[in-house]
Amino acid sequence: MRKLLIICFLSLIRFHDTSAQQPDAEGSLVKWMTWTEAFEKMQASPRPILMDFYTDWCGWCKVMMKTTYANPGLAQYINTYFYPVKFNAEGKDTIEYLGKKYGPTSKEAKAPHELAVHLLQGKLMYPTTLFLAGYEKDKNEFRLNMLASGYLDQPKIEPVLVFVVENVFRNSSMDDFRDQYQKAFYDSVFAKRADSVVWESPKKAFASALPRKKKTLVYLNTEWCNACKVMKRTTFNDSLYSDYIREKFDLVDFNADLTDTLMYKGQALGNPKSAQAPFHQLALILSRNGFALPTLVILDEYMDVVDAIPSYIPPRFMNDILHFYGDGINKQKTWQAYTSEKEQK
Repeated sequence: MRKLLIICFLSLIRFHDTSAQQPDAEGSLVKWMTWTEAFEKMQASPRPILMDFYTDWCGWCKVMMKTTYANPGLAQYINTYFYPVKFNAEGKDTIEYLGKKYGPTSKEAKAPHELAVHLLQGKLMYPTTLFLAGYEKDKNEFRLNMLASGYLDQPKIEPVLVFVVENVFRNSSMDDFRDQYQKAFYDSVFAKRADSVVWESPKKAFASALPRKKKTLVYLNTEWCNACKVMKRTTFNDSLYSDYIREKFDLVDFNADLTDTLMYKGQALGNPKSAQAPFHQLALILSRNGFALPTLVILDEYMDVVDAIPSYIPPRFMNDILHFYGDGINKQKTWQAYTSEKEQK
């Protein structure tokens, strides 16, 4: 199972040559930069920022450089999808962070830097990794500001990287996603249960123009999307509602990289596979041109789009979605009213 996960990570960076990577003096293959460099690059071309807080005397900081950040797959993933910053938490430089300047708290050798105190919220534990994503220029802040304290080995850091890069944080907590990630990639018993879910191909699902007996859940995903794999193997497989899904819905596994020609509402749709339009035309239509990975599309019995929900969906959220549309509640009240009533019970 672990080998499959490593392949999954490398598939995301399959266009990059990992053999060209050379370790730095500490053994790390990550291409570290300063905060100023990372912030300037992020403004020009948005990516999350990974910020490693270390000290010269921290042994586990050095171990993490020689192990986690020396892993070719993880390092290349970080170099490709993050702006990685290595920050000495006891450094003496003055740093400007979001318009405010920070310096050392004193001239003593081991005095903490003001920026470390600020970003670590006073909890000066090393190593600590800070993940920043979704910078909003008008607010001058990041939508995601998440700390991971302590030494992070490969199994610990993998779900965090996916959580940040693939915007899982929009619908899920880190703790919940970590649990589902472990089930998806490391739990062989759970994997067998996931294999029992019956999926229909897009070719078959859209072959007929006749009304269907059930509503349809179309799962837009790709082979290289890690959050997609987690959701497919766990969210659609939760025992809380697995019987309900089979009763109320047909499931369609739609790989957005598909090149087959599909018929929908009298239109023949394909995949131009261009830089401007890399995904199947029907995937874009079903997502209401708000395509994200993954996306859950709800179709009625006439295969009309009722809703399209972007990003990873955890099991607890999925249960509410299923009943909202499966029981026809969406025809009586808004989603906000429905969830508000559930919270009050």
